[in-house]
Amino acid sequence: MLTRFLFYPNGRARVRRMVLTIIALVFFAMFGTAFLIFARFFTGDTTAQTILLIIFVVLLKFPLIAFLWWLIGRNKEIPGVPVVWDAEETAQILAYLSAQARESMDRADAPSRLSYLSREAWHVADRADGEMKADAVGVALEIDRLAARARDGRRLT
Repeated sequence: MLTRFLFYPNGRARVRRMVLTIIALVFFAMFGTAFLIFARFFTGDTTAQTILLIIFVVLLKFPLIAFLWWLIGRNKEIPGVPVVWDAEETAQILAYLSAQARESMDRADAPSRLSYLSREAWHVADRADGEMKADAVGVALEIDRLAARARDGRRLT
């Protein structure tokens, strides 16, 4: 239920809902701290103060901790395990690499930039599957062609 409330079906975060949820949880955590400061004025009994301490720390601070732990646990990228991109993510990465390659042609450090972008494009091609693999190889070859032009000192026309 929390996943449907805070994330779109494609996995992207609903930013406004996420921010409002975090603000509310931080508010409750801060309210718990403020209440604990003033709890000594409500009662002089140390047992009651201890019970209030436990209640407010658990009830008002634990939800924030649990929520942050849940967000960390949602990260599906485990170190050492190859990342799997869906077709939409792969297309976005390829569009970005292609745009950056064309932009790099007018810069003085174009050969080094294009060399880096070429390595990234070939990395995406290695990870992509099916139809996206062909697109990724095409983008990598295009960047390699631009890199060869940049090394020769020619500008993109």
